[in-house]
Amino acid sequence: MITRRATHRPGPADRPVTAGGLLMADLVVGVGARPGVDAEEILTLIDAALRELDVPAGAVRLLATLAARRDEPGIAAAAAHHHWPVADYPPARLATVDVPHPGSAVQAALGIPSVAEAACLLPLTPDPAAPRPILLLPKRAGRRATIAVARHPPPPRGSGRQDRQLG
Repeated sequence: MITRRATHRPGPADRPVTAGGLLMADLVVGVGARPGVDAEEILTLIDAALRELDVPAGAVRLLATLAARRDEPGIAAAAAHHHWPVADYPPARLATVDVPHPGSAVQAALGIPSVAEAACLLPLTPDPAAPRPILLLPKRAGRRATIAVARHPPPPRGSGRQDRQLG
């Protein structure tokens, strides 16, 4: 399978934000997977993505996926390996996200254009004035899984915004 190269080239503004020398986890990894995917495949895709972006695993805030895959053993094990929470979204919510690389396979299987890109691009806060997530790494496909990575910029200082409850 041919994977597409990112048109966005990561630069200093795309690196994780630090506050007082502490890393702020502002990346969300979207994961699309077929049933039976193993954690090793997902972790291999994520590790390659983080190397390409030149960021540590600590820059990841959470994994995001389709609600029906939240408890998939491979996804749960990959998230547990790094102590990342998993956010899950119903297909109707994922379908609301305009993605740059819709997939025909996921469209045929689920009736939506994307899982990985859509899941990582869903805002973590309901505030429409919050900065929009930025797709840093378009979907990368393995044999049974697909991942994509987005940066979720922090809200402006003093906004008092709180993230919604994940899960």
